[in-house]
Amino acid sequence: MAVAFVKVLSILVVALLAVPSGLNSGQVMACDCPKEKDELIAVCGKYALKCNPVPGPPCPSCCNKIMASDIACACRALTPTDVKIYNITLGLCNVHKCGYPLPPGFKCA
Repeated sequence: MAVAFVKVLSILVVALLAVPSGLNSGQVMACDCPKEKDELIAVCGKYALKCNPVPGPPCPSCCNKIMASDIACACRALTPTDVKIYNITLGLCNVHKCGYPLPPGFKCA
């Protein structure tokens, strides 16, 4: 009887530990959105500057960062200063060029 109880308890503990990470798979926690945005800007920001953006498609390291990011989360973290410095429309064009699947009508900022 005690062995069965221990087995059931072990299964419940494993299930409880697995569920929260599964629910957030591929997404960034809300408190990490500013970090997500800052990392994207560090790698890809030069392609979306309002003044003198780097021409051409984003480099592979930028596309890799985009594909590994939660773009909606990064958008939520944009500040008024970011919007003054970066062309958000151009940034989203670059996100699209890298193959990131944005839903129709997606808005950023």
